[in-house]
Amino acid sequence: MSRERDASLEDFQLVGIKELLDGDKRPVCIIDRKKELLQEPIYANASFLRLRASTGNAFNSKTNGFHEQLPNDQYTEFLRWIIGSKTDDDVASYGGHRWTVQTLRERWGVVSGYPTLEGSSGTTEIRPAPVEAQTTVVDKTRELSTLANPLTNILAPNESLQPRSLDVNLGGGQGQSEEHGKPLELFDPNFSNAQARMTAHKKLVLEFDWASTDLGPISSWSLELQRSCDFLLSDPRPAALYWAESRAMMYNEAYSHIAGKKHPHMMGQPFNVFWSELGEEFFKYMDDVYTNGVAVTQEASLYYLNRNGYKEETYFSLSLIPFATGDGRVACYNSAYDVTRQVIADRRITFLLRLSQFIASSKEPKDFWSQLLKALECNTFEIPFALLYSAGCESNETLSECSEQSSNIELWSLEGTVRVPSNSSNVPVRFDSECPVENFIKHFPKHLKSSDPTLLQVSDGTLSTGLLEDLRSNGAEICDFAIFCPIRSTGENVLGFLIVGLDSHRPYDADYQLFTQLMTRQLTNSMATAVLFEEENRKARAAAELATLDRNRLTKQLAATTQEAVAADHRFRRMADLAPVGMFHIDPQGILLYANEEYFVMTQHPRDPKPQAMSWYNVIAEIDHPRMDIEWAKLLGGEPVSFELRLKSQFVPPEPANDDTFLHTWIIAAAYPDKDESGNVVGILGCLTDISRQKWAEGIQARKRLEALELKRQQESFIDMTSHEMRNPLSAIIQSADSISNSLSALIKSPNSMIEISRETLENHIDAAQTIVHCGQHQKRIIDDILILSKINSHLISVTPVEVQPLLVIKNALKMFEGELQSNDMELKLEVEESFSELSINWLKLDPSRLLQVLINLTTNAIKFTIPEAERNITIRVGASQTLPTSSNGVEFLAREPSRKDLSSGSDWGSGEIVYLKVQVQDTGRGLNEHERKLLFQRFSQASPRTHVQYGGSGLGLFISRELTELQGGQIGLLSEAGVGSTFAFYVRARRCSPPQCVIPLVEIDPQAQLNAATSSVSTGPQAEPPRAQRSQAKPDKVTVVRHVLIVEDNLVNQKVLSKQLRTAGCTVYVANHGQEALDFLQASEYWKDSTEGKVLPNFICLMDLEMPVMGGLACVRRIRELQNEGTIIGHIPVIAVTANARSEQIAVAREAGMDSVVTKPFRIPELIPEMDKLLRQP
Repeated sequence: MSRERDASLEDFQLVGIKELLDGDKRPVCIIDRKKELLQEPIYANASFLRLRASTGNAFNSKTNGFHEQLPNDQYTEFLRWIIGSKTDDDVASYGGHRWTVQTLRERWGVVSGYPTLEGSSGTTEIRPAPVEAQTTVVDKTRELSTLANPLTNILAPNESLQPRSLDVNLGGGQGQSEEHGKPLELFDPNFSNAQARMTAHKKLVLEFDWASTDLGPISSWSLELQRSCDFLLSDPRPAALYWAESRAMMYNEAYSHIAGKKHPHMMGQPFNVFWSELGEEFFKYMDDVYTNGVAVTQEASLYYLNRNGYKEETYFSLSLIPFATGDGRVACYNSAYDVTRQVIADRRITFLLRLSQFIASSKEPKDFWSQLLKALECNTFEIPFALLYSAGCESNETLSECSEQSSNIELWSLEGTVRVPSNSSNVPVRFDSECPVENFIKHFPKHLKSSDPTLLQVSDGTLSTGLLEDLRSNGAEICDFAIFCPIRSTGENVLGFLIVGLDSHRPYDADYQLFTQLMTRQLTNSMATAVLFEEENRKARAAAELATLDRNRLTKQLAATTQEAVAADHRFRRMADLAPVGMFHIDPQGILLYANEEYFVMTQHPRDPKPQAMSWYNVIAEIDHPRMDIEWAKLLGGEPVSFELRLKSQFVPPEPANDDTFLHTWIIAAAYPDKDESGNVVGILGCLTDISRQKWAEGIQARKRLEALELKRQQESFIDMTSHEMRNPLSAIIQSADSISNSLSALIKSPNSMIEISRETLENHIDAAQTIVHCGQHQKRIIDDILILSKINSHLISVTPVEVQPLLVIKNALKMFEGELQSNDMELKLEVEESFSELSINWLKLDPSRLLQVLINLTTNAIKFTIPEAERNITIRVGASQTLPTSSNGVEFLAREPSRKDLSSGSDWGSGEIVYLKVQVQDTGRGLNEHERKLLFQRFSQASPRTHVQYGGSGLGLFISRELTELQGGQIGLLSEAGVGSTFAFYVRARRCSPPQCVIPLVEIDPQAQLNAATSSVSTGPQAEPPRAQRSQAKPDKVTVVRHVLIVEDNLVNQKVLSKQLRTAGCTVYVANHGQEALDFLQASEYWKDSTEGKVLPNFICLMDLEMPVMGGLACVRRIRELQNEGTIIGHIPVIAVTANARSEQIAVAREAGMDSVVTKPFRIPELIPEMDKLLRQP
C-alpha cells in the first residue's frame, strides 16, 4: 500500500502548476512581484480571461501571457492593488469576485478569485478591505460597509430598517389625519374629534407648563406655532421642533422613544441642555443651519447618547429643516431615524465574513488559533477584549484525538489574548489540576456543555473582577459582562473556548445574541473542517484503520450535511420573513400553509393557526372574485399566473384623492404550481407586491394630463379671441387709411396749386381718422389687459397710492365715453350716495390708475351690452363706508381668494383713517342667467360662447377687475337677471389724507388723456393726478419759442410720421438713424465744448428709441451723460425714451441709463408735447 502511494505521488509530481491552473474553474492569474511597475499578469487561465472580457476589457492573449494593451481605469486599479498588496491577507472586490494573493518563493504572486454571494452585477468596483485594527468610528463604519452582502438579511430585524419617505409641509398649514386625511385641530376646542384622538403624549403637551418657557402659555401662541405643533404631533415619524433662539424643544410621541429616560423632562427645555453629549461640533452644525437657513441631512451618523443611564452607541439618519416664523425668527424641524440596528448588523456581518476568511486560510489545523486571534484583532467594537484557550493535548496527539477525550480534559492552555495588557497577572496561562479552571470561571463544565454562548458577569462571580481592573487600568471602557463561547469540532467535542468581552456601549439584546451565536457556529464549522482535514492526513498515515476512519468520516459528513440542510431551510424562512413582498404557500384545497410577515401586513389576513380552506378569499375585494376564480383554476391546472387584484384593505394615498379607485389596495399576484414527480399539483407558491402607490400615481398623472389639455384648450380659445379682437380693428384701420389715401390722391392730381375740398369729404376724412384712433385704442386695451394678466401671473403687479380727490377723478374719467354715448343715444348718470357727503370724503390716498382700470372695464362692458337694447341707460353710483362692506344695494361680493396678497396695508399708504370707496355700475342690458353668472370673473371666460362673436372682448376684463380690487383690499360682485340688466359693484380700501403741498387743480380734462393715464402710456413716476392736469397748470408758462427736437429712430416710417406731426406742432425737427449719428449731430452743435461753428439749438430736446443698430438708445444716453460729466458736452441734454418696451423693469433700466423720461408706444402728440415742455422748463 505504501509503495502504491509513493508511485502515485511520483506521477503527481510530474503535473505542472500551469496544467493545474488551466483546469481550475476559478479565475487565476500570476504576476512577478519583483517588478514594482504596473504590469500585466505573466499568466492567466481561461476563467480569468472570460471574466475580464465580460467586464468590458477585450484584449488579445497569447499562450502564456498578455499582448500589450490599454486596460481601463478599474482594471488598472485592480493591477495596482495586486502589486501593492503587502500580505496574503489582503482582500479586494473586482468583477463580482473577491480576490486574494498568495506569494510563492517571495516572488510569484498567485491571484485567485471567488464569486461573491451577490454575484457580478455587471459593474466593476475595486474595494480593498484593510485589516488595520485602529480606525475611527466613522472610518470603521465605512470600511465594514464595503463588505456588505445579502447576509444582511440574517441579522436584520423583522421590520424594514430604512425609514419611509413622507411628505412634510412646514408652511404653517394644518396637519393631516393618518386615517381619513382630515385636518387635525389639536388647539380647536370646537373640533369634535379632538378628545377622541387625544393620546397621553398630546395630553402631556397640552398640560405642560409652557408659561415657564420662552414659548409662553398656549393661549398666547401664534396660529403658526399652533399649526406647527399640530403637524409635529400628527407626524408618525420621530420628530422634534426647536422654536426660536432658545431652541425650546417640543417633540412627538415617536421621538420620546429616542429620548429614553430624558422624556418627559426635556419637554420645553433648551436643546443644548438635554442633548449636551452631542458635543460642540454638532451644536456648531446646528448653528450653521440656523444662520444659513438651509435644510441639511445626515446619513447613519454616529452619536454616543446617555439616554438610558449609560453611554450608548447609536446611529441616526436625521434632517434639520429651518423655517421662518411669523415674527421673523427661525425655528427648526428635526426628523430622526434610528438606523443603529442596520449599521451594527452590517458591521457584524462584515466581521463574520472576515473571520471566515482568516480561519479558512489556516494551512494546518493548529494554525486555527493564530488566525482566529488575527481576525479578533480587527473588530474593536464587538470584541473589546478576548481570551482564547485550547484543549491541552499532548505533543504527539492530533486535534481529533484530543477532541475525542475533551469531556475529561483538565488541561487548558492560553493561545493568546486580544487587547489585554501584557503585564496582567489575572490571566492564567495554563489550567490544570493544581490551578483548576473552575477557580477562574464558575460553573465551567455547565458552560462547556452548552451549545450556545453563555453570558458571564461580575455580579454572579462568573467573570473575574481582577481581569476587568487590569483592562480598565489603561482607560478602556469595559463593561461587567462577557460571553463564553465553546469551540467544538463536532457534536460534544470541545477543542477550546473563547471569552469575549461585550461592547459597553450596546445592550446585549437579541441581535447581539444572534451575532455571538453565528460567530460560535462559524468557529465550530471551521474547527470541524480543520479536524476533518487533519483526520484525512491521519487516515493516510494509518492504513490499518482506513475502513473505520472512512465510515466515521462519512458519518460526520452526513451530520454536517443534515445540519447545513436545516440551516439552509432556516435561512430561507428567515429570508422570506424579511422579504419586502408577501410570500405564501397554499395547498390544492386552498388552505394557507405558510405566509411571511409582509403577507399578513399587506392583506390583513387573520393569523389563524388553523386557517380554513379558501379563507384568503375574504381579503380580496368582491369585485375581483370572478377574476380570482379564473386564475385559481389555471393554477390547479398546472399553469403559472401573474395578475392584478384589489384587496379589501384600504389604501391611504399621500395626498387626498377624489377617485374611488384608490380606496382598495392594489397588488400584483405572481404564483406557480408546485408539482410532484408525477406532475400532480401538490401546492401553490407565490408572492404579492403592493402596487397601490403606482396605481395612485397613474391616476394623478391622468388627471394632470386632462387638466393640462383643458388649460391648453382655454389658452387656444383665448388666442383665437385675442387674434379676432386684434384683426378686426386692423381691418378698419387699413380701410380707413385707404379711404383717406385714395381721396387725397385723387385731389392732389388737380393742376391747381389751391385744391378745393368739400365739407363732406373733410368730414369723411375726420371720421376715418377717428376710426383709426378708436381701433388703435381698442387694440391697446387688449394689449394692456394681456400685460396686466402677465404681471398678475408673475406677482409683479404693483399698487401706488397717491393723494387724489376720487369723485373728481371718476367724473373726468367718464368724459372719455361722451362721444360713444352720444353716437349710440345712450344716457349715463353719475349719482353720489349720501354716505359720501356724510363721511366728508374729499382727499383720499389710493391708486387712481388701478381704480380707473376697474371702472373703465365695467363701464365699457355696460356700454357694449346695452347698445342693442331698446332702453339704454347706465347709472354709476359712488359711495363710502367706514366699515368693511359685505354688499352694495343687493349686490353680494365674491369671496376673496385665500392666496391673494393685500397691497393696501403698506407704510406708503400713510396712517390716516381707513375708508372703503364703493362704486356701482348699473345697466339696462340683456342681463345674465344663472349659468352665465357662474362663468364670469374667470380667466379667459365669457358669459356664453356667443358673447365673443356678438360683443367682442378677450374674456379677461372681469378677471383682471377682480384681481385689481382684491389687491387693493377690496372685493367685487354681481347682481344680474336675464332680460332686466346687470349691476356690478366693487370697493377698494383707502385712507384719509391731507391735500398735497403742491395741489394741481383738476380743470376740464381731455377724456382720452385720462384713459392713457389709467393705462400708463406715459411713465414719469407716480403721479398724484393724470398727465393732462400737469398740462393745464403748465399753460401760463407754456414755451413760446420754437422747440428744436432731435428724433433718433431707426424705423423710417415712424421717423417720417413723428417728424411730420412735430413740425405741424411748430417744432424744428432733426433726425438720426441710430445713436452714433446722434452723437455726431451733438458734436456739430453749440453743446459741444470745442465746436467753433456749432448749430444754435435753443429749447433743444432729444427723442430716442432704445432698440437700434450700430448704437442703441441706452448706450447712446450713457455716452451723453459721460460726456456731460467730463465737460465735453456743455449743459444738460434732455432725453426722452420713446419705446414699445412698457414693462416697469424696462422703464427702470432706461431711467438708470440716463433717460429723463420714458414715453411708451403708442402715444399721441398732444400727450408728448406737455412732457417735452416739462423737461424744457427744468433748469
